[in-house]
Formats: sequence, structure tokens, C-alpha cells
Amino acid sequence: MGGEKKKFWLYISPWLFGFVVFIAGPMVVSMYLSFTAYDVLTPARWVGFDNYIQLLNHERFWDALGNTLFYTFVGVPLHVVLGLSISILLLRAIPGINMFRTAFYLPSIFGGVAILLLWNFMLAPGTNGQNVGLINGLLGMVGIDGPGWSSSEAWAKPAVILVKLWGVGGSILIYLPALASVPRDLLEAADIDGASPFKRFVSVTLPCISPAVFFTATMEIINTFKMFIEPMIIPGLNPAWTDTLMILLYNNAFEYFRMGYASAIAWVMFIFIMGLTLVNLYFAKRWVYYDSK
Repeated sequence: MGGEKKKFWLYISPWLFGFVVFIAGPMVVSMYLSFTAYDVLTPARWVGFDNYIQLLNHERFWDALGNTLFYTFVGVPLHVVLGLSISILLLRAIPGINMFRTAFYLPSIFGGVAILLLWNFMLAPGTNGQNVGLINGLLGMVGIDGPGWSSSEAWAKPAVILVKLWGVGGSILIYLPALASVPRDLLEAADIDGASPFKRFVSVTLPCISPAVFFTATMEIINTFKMFIEPMIIPGLNPAWTDTLMILLYNNAFEYFRMGYASAIAWVMFIFIMGLTLVNLYFAKRWVYYDSK
């Protein structure tokens, strides 16, 4: 038994070391720094709850929090529905289906400067009919005046969500196996009972793949709360329209070197993410079904 215990600790020691050094340790340091004034160049000075009080009285914090919640409650459902819809289409056995699956997945692994240039070209509002982007150009061909996108307060946040949906193909790696595992006999039984395709999807397919939907929704909520690249790629004319909590954290940490204040933002983000995840887990009991039930 003693040998088994030694093997147990030996096997988990790499993970335990990584967790303590790269996750738990930085979290404890970040918690401490959130109660200090620290600019990297001088020793940290204890200020108690001052950083959190400043945060709650900072207008830009509330703008960033509102934008982040907008991206979460509007963007995440769109991401889940679009990802599931594309996966249903890609489940069909048609010639060249592997090529289509690859084409939809590839955008999720691209990033950086290429995406910046692509979306700036696609969403350019143009000036006096010049330098009009691809989307507004297509809308103009059918007689529709395209929106101002990042130069319009009303369209700046939808533009960011549109860029975020660019990576929706990554979710097909989860949805496709889940859809393929739906029992054929249940679908055939629904057909025999005269169920319509929509009724069959809602009553048979969706309950069977509910763990996959729950997982992708939860991960997308977490990723959206940490969203950084998309608002940086397509920033609003006024940053208050599009900036997220993550951008606010980045600006304070690496532009203004207010590490204590940035740590306080990080812990506020953690509380929101933990709260939304717990709420999601609570309601999951009502609509997520597992084989063991």
C-alpha cells in the first residue's frame, strides 16, 4: 500500500508542481497585489481596499463591464447556435464533406495580423464612397447603405461579436462527434411516430447532445469574459464602446504599470466568471442529460 501511495504522488507530481508554480502561486500573489499600490519599480505598498473602491468609482470600469456582459449574453448564444447549425450541416454524408469540415475549422486556428488585416478590410465603413469594405460593398450592390461598424456607437459592439464568430468552427470538433453518437434507433422511432424534423431535433437530438452544448456554452462564457484580441482588432472610434475588462486590465498593468489596480480587475473578473459558471451549473440540472441517469 505504501508503494502505491509513492507511485500516486510520483505520477501526479508534474501536474502538482505546474499547478502550484503556474496557477495557485500567481493567484495568491495577485490577491496580495490587489491590496497594494505596486508599479514594478518600487516595493508594493499596502493600501487595503483602495484599488477596489477606485474601481467601483471608475466610469471606464463600468463601461468595460457593460461591454463584456453584452458580448457574453448576446455573443455566446449566437456562438452556440451557429456552431451547432454548421455542425448539423457538416454531418451530412456528401461528396467532399471532409474538405468543407476543414474549411470551416481553419479560421479558428488563424489569428494575429492576418485576421486584423482581413476584418479591417471587410468592415471598413469607407469615406465619401472611397475605401468601402467588402461587407458594405456587397450591401451597396443591393441598395442598402452599410452601417458605420466601428465608427458607430450602435454597430461597434456587433462588429466585435462578428469578428468573434469568425472562430465558431472550432466548436464543430465537439458537436460533430456528439451528433454522430445520437442513437439511430431513437431517431427511427421518432420518424415512425410521425415527428417532424424540428420536433425530432428538440425531443431526441438536443437532449442526447446536451452535455456537449453545456460544455461549449460554459467554455464560451469563460472565453468571452477574457476576450482581448477581437476588441483590439476592431476597436470602436470611442474605446468606451468596445473595450472589455481584459483590455482595461492590460492597459493598467502594462501601459500604466498599476499592477495592484490591474490585479483588482483580475479578481473582479474571476468573481464574475465563477458566479456565471455556478449559475450555469445549477440550471444544467434541468436540461443536461447523461447516459448514467
